[in-house]
Amino acid sequence: MGRKLSIRARQKARRRRRRILYASLAVAIIAIIVVVYLVAQSFNSPYTSYIGQPVSQTIFQGLAGFSNQTLAAVGSGSAQAPSAISGGTLVSNGKPEVLYIGAEYCPYCGVTRWSMMIALSKFGNFTGVDYMLSTASDVNPNTPTFTFANSSYSSNYVSFVAVEHYDRSENVFQPLTTNESSLFSQYDASGGIPFIDFGNQYLVTGVKGGLSTLDLSGMNWTQVETQLDTPGSQTAQAIVGAANFFISTICAIDGQQPATVCSQSYATLPLSFAVNSQSIRQDLMSIPASSVDLKWTV
Repeated sequence: MGRKLSIRARQKARRRRRRILYASLAVAIIAIIVVVYLVAQSFNSPYTSYIGQPVSQTIFQGLAGFSNQTLAAVGSGSAQAPSAISGGTLVSNGKPEVLYIGAEYCPYCGVTRWSMMIALSKFGNFTGVDYMLSTASDVNPNTPTFTFANSSYSSNYVSFVAVEHYDRSENVFQPLTTNESSLFSQYDASGGIPFIDFGNQYLVTGVKGGLSTLDLSGMNWTQVETQLDTPGSQTAQAIVGAANFFISTICAIDGQQPATVCSQSYATLPLSFAVNSQSIRQDLMSIPASSVDLKWTV
């Protein structure tokens, strides 16, 4: 009788160990599933369906008609002025050219496009601007932004040329012309983007100031635009501040036109002193690597 009890006890113990083992395996599997889900979520965005779709009129009009009062209230914000350069003039269609070279995957290009949309809309009109998210595999993943790939811009004062050199998957998308490649090589030997040449008189390479630390990941376009209307927010200080410097720069290269814009306080911010291309290269060396996207081929 005692022997039978001993056998039964051992059997119960084995069954108990098996139940504990199975339960432990189930917990481990659930934990792995949760981790995989969370990692996947960090690389995905609920807004990917918007990519490549036309920007809504609400968002578009909010940027195109951005408040003069908010622009004035922000002033320079946390932004830094473009660097002045000495080179030949950059003109297209008889007007000073603003040349933008960037990439759809680039989060720094992403935040900069918000400023460019606000600034350039003071001098002309965009059409064909689509929604875009920066890549999910870089810093500030899925930054809500726009793409200029299919856009057009008309203005009586400046020409705007946009090149999205890489797409969101980091494949070469829009090639550079010989002249664009030459300008990029001359003034941005380190290969940083975004690259914005204002009439070959002022230059932006990479991002500095508030744009370099601004993280919009996880947000949507409406949330960003709402923050832009709050002058004291970090988003407004960075994006609107940069827009004001861009507006001031365009006024400087187009003869202060139109007067209704260029006479405003936000359009008269002091710009950087003139430097040569060697100084630009030295200045680029001081930009933190995290603030410049260096993937580039020319």
